[in-house]
Amino acid sequence: MDNISVMVLLSLGVAFVVALATVLILKFVFKWVNVKDIPASEIENAAKRMMGDRMKRAEQEIDEMKEREEKRIKEMRRESTEHEEILIEREKKLNKRSRLLDEKSEDLNSREVKLKDSIERLEEDRNELKKELERISGLSKEEAREKLVEEIDQDMKEYEAKKIRQAEKNIEVIADEKAQKILVEAMQKVATDYVGETTTKSIKVEDEKVKGRVIGKEGRNIRSFEQLTGVDVIVDESPNAIALSSFDPLRREIAYVAMTKLIADGRIHPGSIEESVRKAKNDISAEIKKNGQILADEAGWPDMDLGLMKLVGKMKYRSSYGQSLMSHTIEVIRLAEVLANEIGADVSLVKKAALLHDVGKVLTHKVDSPHHHISGQIARKYMLDEKLINAIEAHHLDIDPQTPEAVVIYLADAISGSRPGARKDSYEQYIQRIEGIEAAAKEVGGERIQDVFAIKAGREIRIIVNPKIVSDDEAIVMARDIAKEIESKQSYPGNVEVTVIRETRATDIAK
Repeated sequence: MDNISVMVLLSLGVAFVVALATVLILKFVFKWVNVKDIPASEIENAAKRMMGDRMKRAEQEIDEMKEREEKRIKEMRRESTEHEEILIEREKKLNKRSRLLDEKSEDLNSREVKLKDSIERLEEDRNELKKELERISGLSKEEAREKLVEEIDQDMKEYEAKKIRQAEKNIEVIADEKAQKILVEAMQKVATDYVGETTTKSIKVEDEKVKGRVIGKEGRNIRSFEQLTGVDVIVDESPNAIALSSFDPLRREIAYVAMTKLIADGRIHPGSIEESVRKAKNDISAEIKKNGQILADEAGWPDMDLGLMKLVGKMKYRSSYGQSLMSHTIEVIRLAEVLANEIGADVSLVKKAALLHDVGKVLTHKVDSPHHHISGQIARKYMLDEKLINAIEAHHLDIDPQTPEAVVIYLADAISGSRPGARKDSYEQYIQRIEGIEAAAKEVGGERIQDVFAIKAGREIRIIVNPKIVSDDEAIVMARDIAKEIESKQSYPGNVEVTVIRETRATDIAK
């Protein structure tokens, strides 16, 4: 019998007991209560109704208990089934793991046996080889050890040399990258406008009659002005303009100031011309001192000698390749300062050397010597430091730089001179440079050369050679020889790339 049947029987028993108890209670009540006036049928019906109600409630309770018990039994069966499934799955996994462990254990045992056998065989082979080597080489154990050590030592030396070469190569790459970074940062921090210098300067006049007064009676005024200033006055080429022409920028500037004052005053005669030129010279002298002070402040040199300051101030009125010498000097000072800070050089010395590196150009028309040598002589005259003098004189590398500061000046000057727009050539100078480069190539190659082309404004030259005469190896040698010829005999900004082209063509016609 299951639990449900037991519960039903218990419920029926309880209901019977309750009904029996009810009848007995009623009998007891009827015994003690006056029931003469109550019919027996009513009493019986009442007892039946009470018993029926009790039975109905008992049946409902039995049904509810039966339903709850069935639910509970189902839940217990479900949980029991799940637990059984879990236990079965775990048993399967454990069995599988046990099999795997057994297999691995067998495999390891097998490998261990094989390894032992292999070790034994290797040891036997080693002993046999050792005996055979000793027999063949005729070397004892100690001798063989020494020879082996020597070979290992040699291998290690080769390995070390290889590593050293690799390290040097890596260092060069890193150094190039660092140098490029430093140069780029330096150039980014310097921005100088380019102003092209010319040999003439124009003065606008509102009335053409002014030209007549400038010329004077029988040309006496213009002759007096040209004698006092050393500048040519041109009054007949452009309308409403007077041109002043001179290769000396200082004289041209003095003449410009004097002529401007004369035209503004209106009184033009030899006496007023002389007075105006004298005042213009005084004004320019003051301007030179002012410019010298500006450059000295730029270089951080407040106690510069007055004579040297005046000489430096004249750089505003000098030019090189069309570039203002003062602008170039300021640019070199700033570049040199940045480069010196990057490499840890003496910034103060570098800025002073940058200030004076081209001061010799102010005197090149008076002294027959390279400008950087003149700059060095000026520095010695004012008893400046030898390191500073070497940095000045070595900025074109015809003198060996002795300090990092000297190399910085060379780099700063090269960067300033090579940036786009910094310098310009005249048409004649450009043509001469191109022709000179092409002529140098033809002189080296001779009849072996078919054509020569200077391209990229003279920064590259391409030589086409006869492939029947010149081999590939000879072409390489020719490129080097032409480059050396250009270096020794030609003047040019930057570098000139030499490319020798040897081309062989095979042509046929299909008929």
